[in-house]
Amino acid sequence: MRKPSSDSQKGYRPPINSEALSAPHSADRLLDKVPDDVLENVIYFYQPVAEYRNTFGILRAAAPVDAMRVCRRWNQVIITNPRFWTDVFVQDDVDVDVIELQLQRSGQCLPLRLWVTSGALTKTTALDAILPYANRMSGLFLEPLPLVSAKDLQTINRSATFASQVKLTDVEKWIGMPLPNLRDLHLGGLTVDGQPPTIEISLPKLEKLSFGMTVPRFFFPKSWLRYLGFINSLVTMAKLSEYLMHCQETLETLNLDTVTVTDLDAPGEGLRNLVMPHISEVVIRIPGGDGLAELLLTEVHYPELRSLTFSASPGRRFGAWHRPPDGGIHLPKLDVLDFDGSIMPIGAFRDILEGTRSMGKLIMPRFGSEEQLSAAIDALVGWARREGNDAESLEELVTADLSARDLARIVEALPAVRNLDVFIASKTKVR
Repeated sequence: MRKPSSDSQKGYRPPINSEALSAPHSADRLLDKVPDDVLENVIYFYQPVAEYRNTFGILRAAAPVDAMRVCRRWNQVIITNPRFWTDVFVQDDVDVDVIELQLQRSGQCLPLRLWVTSGALTKTTALDAILPYANRMSGLFLEPLPLVSAKDLQTINRSATFASQVKLTDVEKWIGMPLPNLRDLHLGGLTVDGQPPTIEISLPKLEKLSFGMTVPRFFFPKSWLRYLGFINSLVTMAKLSEYLMHCQETLETLNLDTVTVTDLDAPGEGLRNLVMPHISEVVIRIPGGDGLAELLLTEVHYPELRSLTFSASPGRRFGAWHRPPDGGIHLPKLDVLDFDGSIMPIGAFRDILEGTRSMGKLIMPRFGSEEQLSAAIDALVGWARREGNDAESLEELVTADLSARDLARIVEALPAVRNLDVFIASKTKVR
């Protein structure tokens, strides 16, 4: 074979010996040369995980039991590394010996996350095994809900899905542990028997709190909450108001996903001129539309709001979309307005749009008729031409069912749009 020239020496690679690579156990010999810390990372990042709704994007990592069976070396790497054992899953059929072994393998320093099913909440033996490690607990997730689509969630039979009824005293045992470093708390598909009184808890570092079915009344001596979430929940206006006011000076994200308010008698009550000065993200998904959507946008003020996801059909309970007398949705710093593909009353779309001054991204809703769609385009074009609005800021627009004429109007009114995503446009007649 000709020796490569000096100019190509740096790029020269010897030919691959295919016979050597296909030799028996060659892959095993290559893996044997991988350092333990590299092997540890490979196994760690390919651990099986479980995903749940409204657990702040946190995945539950399962202990890599299958990987432990590969060989003695892999087994030893996994057993001796604490980070493989920091997600503790307490199931209905509690095996205390397994829990104790996992906690022992988790070491003495790394933060722990505890995932507890409803059937295990009454098992004091599991609680006794966990108590010595409570000061290391950073996340506590009681009966986390399985991840399903928003469409499927609307059709779920609550009585069948959330039949995990527990006593408030059982919940209180778990969240009443000494948890000085707990930052994430999620109460999933739990219903509490009777009318729960106030639970007084001391969680000095709690930053994220979310609820599933029933929302109890908590009392925090001091709040550091940055995230507050409700999913498929039943909540009273009194409780919602109390939570918002209690974390008024710290809250940054508010997430209400499929929420039903049980004590709302008339629009405009319960949240009078509440200012949330630090909230930058709000998610409102209320398919039923019971007046709560109007309240959250007209009676609560968000001077620093940057992102609003609004998927609701408001007004079914109280009639048309309610706009307060002072004319008031005010979202002066909004950057992302996402209607999440929901079917929106034209009045709601117009009022929310008029409450903004500039946007970087707009995801349009759908409408019940071509007339409403045309009125929505009129509202968007009018917004772009209104004095004081920054139409040049809108660079990304996602919409559906546009005719060629409406598309041309948008392009003319919003010349700064660089990313225009029009889907299902082929079904719309060009007029």
